[in-house]
Amino acid sequence: MNVRFEDKGTFYISGYPMETNEESLEKDCEILREKYEEKLKTISDHLYFLSWETKEGALIYLLGVEAISQTPATDGAICKEVPATRFAVTKVPDGEQILATWHEFFEKGIPSAGATIDMNYSFYFESFDENGICELWIPIEK
Repeated sequence: MNVRFEDKGTFYISGYPMETNEESLEKDCEILREKYEEKLKTISDHLYFLSWETKEGALIYLLGVEAISQTPATDGAICKEVPATRFAVTKVPDGEQILATWHEFFEKGIPSAGATIDMNYSFYFESFDENGICELWIPIEK
């Protein structure tokens, strides 16, 4: 697994959230894409799945686009500020499942790269570029 490190400044993701869990995550992500991908792609072909856990322990996934401020980019959307930090980043190999790549990244990729996950940081995300290439971004301690 190839891992690179990247410092990223504060940015905003505007889109549509859904509460999910690991068992239904893939199905729920498909539902979000079916409902909102076309609408979001009128703004940008670069999509994100931003994820975080609520205080109650629920997992939230937000399908969105990068925004220039905290103002939602489309009707009915919400916007999240993603604070500046350092990330470990890896590409999901062609033909591989995203969830399986997340597990491998957490369990093997981060430790073998000599990094430590920043457990005090709230967000993880998937970045889908204009060609559909998916990268996983995990916050790490500086």
